Amino acid sequence: MSGSLIIAIVSAAVISWLAYILSVTMKKEENPDPGPNRRRPLSDENLETKRLDRWLAAAVVFSGFLAVSLPFYFLTEQNRQESFIDAFDEEAVGRGSHLVTEFACESCHGPGFVGGAASYVEKRSDISVSWAAPALDDVFYRYETDEVRFWLVYGRANSPMPAWGLAGNGPMNDQQIDDLIAYLASIQISQEEALAKADTGVTVALNRLANAEATVEQSVAEQEALVAEIQAAPELLPVAEGFHQRAVAALESADTGRDTDGDGVSDAAETEITAVTGAAAEAGLAFGGSAVAPVLLDPGNPETTLGVPDRQAARTAVSSLSSLATNIRTTAENQAPLLTRAQSGLRFLVSARDNQLWAVDLEGIAKATFDGNLDNAERAVGLFNAYCARCHTAGYSAGVAYTEESGSGALGPALWNGRANVQFESADDMVDFIANGSELGKAYGVNGVGRGYMPGFGKVLTQRDLELVVEYLRGETLRGF
Repeated sequence: MSGSLIIAIVSAAVISWLAYILSVTMKKEENPDPGPNRRRPLSDENLETKRLDRWLAAAVVFSGFLAVSLPFYFLTEQNRQESFIDAFDEEAVGRGSHLVTEFACESCHGPGFVGGAASYVEKRSDISVSWAAPALDDVFYRYETDEVRFWLVYGRANSPMPAWGLAGNGPMNDQQIDDLIAYLASIQISQEEALAKADTGVTVALNRLANAEATVEQSVAEQEALVAEIQAAPELLPVAEGFHQRAVAALESADTGRDTDGDGVSDAAETEITAVTGAAAEAGLAFGGSAVAPVLLDPGNPETTLGVPDRQAARTAVSSLSSLATNIRTTAENQAPLLTRAQSGLRFLVSARDNQLWAVDLEGIAKATFDGNLDNAERAVGLFNAYCARCHTAGYSAGVAYTEESGSGALGPALWNGRANVQFESADDMVDFIANGSELGKAYGVNGVGRGYMPGFGKVLTQRDLELVVEYLRGETLRGF
């Protein structure tokens, strides 16, 4: 077919299509319904009687419905709004619970936020300590919500408590901080339970004082062991590496040779790993708190230890030897700085043992301040250590060996040298201040200006306990009075 013929056919088709479109466009059809705007209007009789009456009747019925339903609606509005608030609070608590899990808050503050401990390097001694983390299940009896928010957002410097809010360079936004606060509020114990904590706190604090010397002796012994371990690392390294290399070689050859029990570890490898771990354990190979445990692998049993396949047990044993050898090698390679640090820490602990700055003369306090009443003296000292020393005695949270003299000051001001009597003209004023805490920018005492850091203890301590603490602080037994 020639090109001109094709063009002619296409042209004819286009012309025919255009003609069809034009004919459809120009065609007029009769429309049986001319539309509302072209219909004949209704008569006055239909508009002003039947139709109007129907609409008026409908309006009356609807007005009656509104007259009955609106008051009922508004009567239930309060409960409805409260239910929205409750639902929002429940959702916030749920989100806060997820944050607690995500950021492992209970790893420091204890399960249920009853109090716990966090690892921390004590700055004066450069020793890793177990820092006492406070209970938070009664925090709203001591702090206002905004004060709790401040500690969460900005953390507490010179302690393991990090900043969690964005303003403090932490990972949580404002909504998450609010959710966390909502969760904390949901787990608060009753005030009766909070008050009952005082007796336990006093007992724990007094036991700490009673066992302080033995505790510090143990700390000294542990630090001496650390120094000896660092000194021995270069000599211990070839021994550890020798055991490790034998175990690795055995595991690498586990796929070759006879495998009686068909567990993927040859008989020779199981025998060698058993021998290596047994010899290492017998030699007392240990370092950094980790020791080699003997592993028994039976070539005729795929699970020598029930529930643990021999292949897994073999790999775990080799991995443990590898970690131990790595720790010893790292210590040996960095022996000089590590030894200097450990020996400095040892000198600090020995000085603490010799000076016993933590010691409190309970009988002397009873005689000088409480008219010889030893029970009152013990309770006052116990209360101070349980509730006040965390902020007002340097090093208290780090442990006995790091504790300076009572009332030496830390986050809060020092309380010795008669400062309590200088700042507060009367014991009653001081009791009121301790009961209510400080408020940001609000004056207290003679020259004090609150920062909002001082919690109020009026809801967690009885009036008598507050008076005992004040009597102790205003007495003649704190240093320099």
